[in-house]
Order: sequence, then C-alpha cells, then structure tokens
Amino acid sequence: MKRPTAMVCIGLFVAGAAGCSSAPSSSVAAAPAFAPVKPVAAVQPAPQPLPPRDPYLIATGPVTEEQQLDVVALRAGAITSLSADIDTRVQRNQILARLDDRELQDDRAAAEHKYQSLQSDLKNWQAEVQMRSADLKRAEQMREAGINTPEDLEHVRYNLTATQFEVERQREEMLAADAAVKSLDQELEKTHITAPFSGIVSQRFVRDGEYVAVGQKLFHLVGSSPLEVRFTIPGQQAGIVHRGQTVTISPTPDFAEPLTAVIRSISPVIDPGSGMLEVIAVLDHPSGKIMPGMIATVRVPLPR
Repeated sequence: MKRPTAMVCIGLFVAGAAGCSSAPSSSVAAAPAFAPVKPVAAVQPAPQPLPPRDPYLIATGPVTEEQQLDVVALRAGAITSLSADIDTRVQRNQILARLDDRELQDDRAAAEHKYQSLQSDLKNWQAEVQMRSADLKRAEQMREAGINTPEDLEHVRYNLTATQFEVERQREEMLAADAAVKSLDQELEKTHITAPFSGIVSQRFVRDGEYVAVGQKLFHLVGSSPLEVRFTIPGQQAGIVHRGQTVTISPTPDFAEPLTAVIRSISPVIDPGSGMLEVIAVLDHPSGKIMPGMIATVRVPLPR
C-alpha cells in the first residue's frame, strides 16, 4: 500500500519540475541591442544687435541768478518808511527803506558843534603862537641892547614853546572830533537801506514800523545778470564737458521748449561723497519760462 503512494509522489514532483523549467524558455525573449547615442551639437543663438546708444547725457539742476542776495539791516532800529516792495525794479544805491535816525541826527549835530568849537580854539592858539613869536623877537633885541636879563629871554622862549604844544594838542582834538562826525555820518548811512546793485525785489521780509536787529533780512534782491544752471554729472564722465561747450536746457523733461546754454565753469574736484562733478552753464537768451529757483533739465551731447 505504501509503495504505490511513493511512486505517485515522485511522478508528481518530476512533472512539476518539468513544467517550471519549460516556462521561462517560452516567455523570456532576447534583449535587443541599442546603438550608441550621438551627442547633439549645441545650437548657438544668433547675435542680437546692441540697442542704439543715447547720444546725450541727461542731468538736472537748479536755475540760479549770479547777482542775488539778501539785503540785511546793518543797524538796529525801527523802520520808518518802505520805498520798495515785491516785483519793484530798483537801481543801484536806490533807497529801499529807512530806519529811525532821530537820535543819530542829534548826536551828529552835537559832534559837529564840538568840532566847530575846537576849530575855533585851534585858530585862537595859532594866533597866540604868532604873538609869542613877536614877543620872543622883541626880547632877543632887548637882550642884545642889554635891557633885559637872560632869564627874561628864556621865559619868553618857554612861553612860545608851550603855546606851540597847545596848538598841536588842539589840532589833535579837532581831528578826533572830525572823526566822530564822520563815524556818525556812517551810522546815519546805515539807516538808509539801499540796493547794492540794479535789479528786482523778489521778496520783502519786514513791515513798516517793525523793529529790526542787526543782520536781519529785509529784502531779497535779484539782479539782471544772465541765468545759470548748476548741474552735476558722474565723475567718470568728466571728459565729456569743457568750458565753452554748448548744452541744451529745458524747463520740462521732454525738451518741448529747448534753450541753449554755454558751460562757463567746471569744478576742479569731484565730490568724494557722491562721486559727482559740478558744472555751471549760462543761458544765452533766457525766456520767461526759465526762472531762478526752478529745476531745469540739461542735455549734454556725448562724444561719438
């Protein structure tokens, strides 16, 4: 009973082994052979043309007036009159305002009287010298005749010398009095606020009757000299500008109304903080649309 069973098991094992060995042979195919991949050459892009270079350097700067300054008070006092206001055209040395000068006028009159008095005293002493000189001449003749003594002659000579010293002292006092009068005249001139040059009053900082201190601003005066434009360019491009070069100025960035200007001066040094170089150009024929204080646009041609 046991032997046939063992034979059946052996047969089943052999059949299974045969089936397992035959399956791979029928299902596995040979791997195909691949050809080597050739490297693809990189496609170089076509060179693009450079954008056209802007032939100008654009800068901005304020428009200034060379002849412009603040007229200040040189003496403290109350303003008694105003002769100029905003947009008033004035001439050189024209009076713009006056300060109260009544006290100075009184001091000046007293100094003048003292000067006149000292001048009269000087003339008196000069006459005294002439009289002492005549006394000395007469004393010398009397001494030659033996009428007076040597002491009398020396006394007369001493009086003449003393009188001459009085003349010198009186002359110095008179010169001092004259200097005092001139000093008061200068102080009186300070009460007249005048224009240092011809121009237009652009600002007025005081009112009639106001008390002002020394150095206080009273007016801002703008002259009639050509307008200037101060602008800066990078220090690396300092070679593109030179004195006498013509540049284009415009009150707007689009240069709708261009004007010409000539470079008058170039700073000899570059600002180490910003690396910029300052240039000043003078407008040839400024128009009414270019005014001091505005920011203008400058176009500087670049070398080709």
